[in-house]
This record gives sequence, C-alpha cells and structure tokens, in this order.
Amino acid sequence: MLILGEPGTGKTILCSQYLHWGASQIEEKGVYVGLNEPKLRFMTEMNALGMDFTRLEKDSRFAYVDATEVRRIPEQAKVGRIPVGGRELGLVNLIDLVQEGVDKLSPKRVVVDSISDLVFRFPNIEERRPAVLDIVEVLQSTGTTCLLTSELPSTGVDRVLQPEEYLAEGVILMRMLKDGARSLQVLQMRGSKVDSIPRPYVIKDNGLEVYTTEEVYGQSAGK
Repeated sequence: MLILGEPGTGKTILCSQYLHWGASQIEEKGVYVGLNEPKLRFMTEMNALGMDFTRLEKDSRFAYVDATEVRRIPEQAKVGRIPVGGRELGLVNLIDLVQEGVDKLSPKRVVVDSISDLVFRFPNIEERRPAVLDIVEVLQSTGTTCLLTSELPSTGVDRVLQPEEYLAEGVILMRMLKDGARSLQVLQMRGSKVDSIPRPYVIKDNGLEVYTTEEVYGQSAGK
C-alpha cells in the first residue's frame, strides 16, 4: 500500500497508528523502517500521541529499523576502494534492512517511511520504475501487509502520476488544502471496492482521525 502526501499531511502518524493498533489490539507484530528520522525521535513523537512503542518493543511486538544512513549515501560512493553508484548502493542497503527487520521479528505489518529521497535519485522513468519495483517485490515477498510512504511532488488535477502508483496494490492520497484543512482519498485498492471520495481528517493529540461520513466541498489542494 502506497501512502502519498505532501510534507505535514501526517503520513508517518497514519503508518504509526496502523502498526500500533495491530500490535496492541490484535497482536500483529510490526516493523517500522525509518529513513527520515532516528529511532529516539520517532519513539518520542509517537509517545506524545499516545502510542507507546517502547512497551511494544519490550514485548517483542514491534521493531524499529534505523535506515537514516541510506538516504545519506552520496551519488558516488565506494565499497573499499571500488567506486560504486550511490543510488544503487542505497537501494540495496534499504532492501537488506527491510529483510533484516522481517527476519528479526516475523511481523504481520511493515512500514517503510519514506522512499522519496532514495527513488528521486532516479530522475528517468526508465531507471526509476525498476528501482521502485525492486522495493515493492521485496516487500511483497515478505508475506506481510506493507505501507510505503512517498512525498507528493505535485498537486492538483494535472499532477504527474508516479511509477510507485502503478506498482502498488493500493494508493492513499493525503493532501493539504488551501485553508489548512486536510483531505484523504483512497485512489485504488486492487481486488476491493473502496470509498474513493476525498474525506476530511484532522490530527489530534491522540493521532489522526478521518471523518468518513463527511465530504470535502469547494476546496482545491495546494497553494
């Protein structure tokens, strides 16, 4: 499942709630692969929203995989004295970390947040598509239910569809509207009938809440 959204729309919160609810309510172990923030910051921020991942980690129901170094790999890197493509090395490292986290906990749920810095290093669609496909195939091979987040590079009705959207089983679009309101829309879910109407949502002290019976009227996304 691909979660697309602009900065500040709450992608990390949504994914964290997905993991926390699964681990705390129905005992489905979860792994969070974080490319954007280190473990301590993630744990602190989510604890402030009422999600105690520290306790779940102690109970072996949650594992955090710190992948922040992956996005810091330069375009030109070296393995020993051998020069290698930094973007390819980053992709391989991410795949290895995902597999490591899955092997460690045998989870039912996995989150990779976010692949933007990595895949945007492949500006050509011909190169980017197989890179994304490699990530998607590895996630699918784990047998888990996975959420994959990515930044939304453009908004509006004329936005360019990303290769990730064609490869993912489902796509959720999170957007910030002009007046500060937020909108969540399920764009696709293969094999399932979904509610594709944009629904308003808010981020409260206890996390993200979607108003599933309300609609977004007279709004346009972006500025």
